[in-house]
Formats: sequence, C-alpha cells, structure tokens
Amino acid sequence: METPKLHGRVIIGLLLVILGALAVLNNYDIIDLSYYPLTWEYFFIAAGLLFLFLSHNKTVGIVFLAIGLFNLVPELWPLIFVLIGVYIIFGRGSHRRVRRHTLSPIEESKSPQADGKDYVESTNIFGGGNKIIHSDNFRGGNIVSIFGGSEINLTNCKLAEGENIIEITAIFGGTTIIVPPDWKIEVDVFPIFGGFGDKRSKDPNKTFQEGRILIIKGLVLFGGGEVKTIF
Repeated sequence: METPKLHGRVIIGLLLVILGALAVLNNYDIIDLSYYPLTWEYFFIAAGLLFLFLSHNKTVGIVFLAIGLFNLVPELWPLIFVLIGVYIIFGRGSHRRVRRHTLSPIEESKSPQADGKDYVESTNIFGGGNKIIHSDNFRGGNIVSIFGGSEINLTNCKLAEGENIIEITAIFGGTTIIVPPDWKIEVDVFPIFGGFGDKRSKDPNKTFQEGRILIIKGLVLFGGGEVKTIF
C-alpha cells in the first residue's frame, strides 16, 4: 500500500510548529541551541527535505532545498542550471504518470486513448510564448516558466472525463491559462512571494460540466499567474 503523502500547507505548518517549539525550549534553557546558528537558509533546507520525503510535489522540495543550499554555500549556485536541465528532461512525462494513477483499471479501459495533442507542454526560460491548444479530450500537462512567461489558450478544448491535472512551475516568471467558461476548475498552487489567482467571473447560476475537472497545481516562487475566461 502506498504511503499517504501530506499536503504542502501541512508540511509548512508542521515545520513552523517544530521551530516555534524549539525556540520556546531554548528560551527556557530546556535545550541549548546557542551552538547551532539557525538562519533562514536552514529553514529552507528543512522545508525542502520535508517536501521531498512527505509530499507528492517534489518540485517544491527541490526549489526550497536549492535556495537554502545556494545561499548557505554560494559556490554551489551553478548547480541550478543542472537542476533545471534535469527537470526539463525527466519532468516532461510526469503528467502522464499522474493521470494513470487517477483512474482505476476499469475507468482507464473505458477512457478514450490519449495522444500528444491531449496534453500541453510549455517550457519558457528567459523568454515567453503563447500556445493555442486544440483537443477533444484534454487531460492536462506541464507548464514551466523560469525568468519568463507564457499564455496557454484552452478555449478550443474539451475536457476529458475524470480528474485532469496541469502542473505549473513559475520561478521569477508566470503563466496565464485561458479556459472555457463551463469547466470546473480547482486551483491548488503553492505561492511563495508570489501568487496565482482565479480571475473567472463568479456567477452563482453558472453550470459546469459534470464528471470532469481540471486541477491546476504546482509552485509559484517570486512569480505569478492566473486562470481566466475570455468572451
């Protein structure tokens, strides 16, 4: 049986509880932390390790760990290009693996066969780009914006049955996702010194497609983004 993973907010909360408890114990001389110079770099390293081992979102853990290590040991900063390269090479197929785990074998057998056009792949580093996707069975994908930006237009797509996931990573960059007005969307993006907003109009009488949902998840670090509709 697969070990259940924790949500990112739970991990950050646990880390803050631990750090706060250690500080209180130190103030009352129950433990002595004077020999351990706990700076913000250690906080990022600890958070990164927790994300790597306890969360499904490994990208957040890698980013936290890299920020802490690169500031603690500045000589390591060129490794950021290595990490970005590894992510681009091996992270491109992750949405397909996630999608297979969201369906049972019976559901998978009934689901239409997907091909490349049913996924969005967008990687922008020190640049930007726009994509218009056409698909009758859209299933999600990956959007990476590092010191760059992108706009993804999905208005010509039909959402596939079940859960469909777009994983975004925005570091000193951002992305805009344009969706049809009748899509049911859940935003679960973890922002750090940034934000990702749902800019769609809030209409209580609006009806959404049943049995189909798009989940937008990932990390925004010193960046931003939004999901919106156009008329």
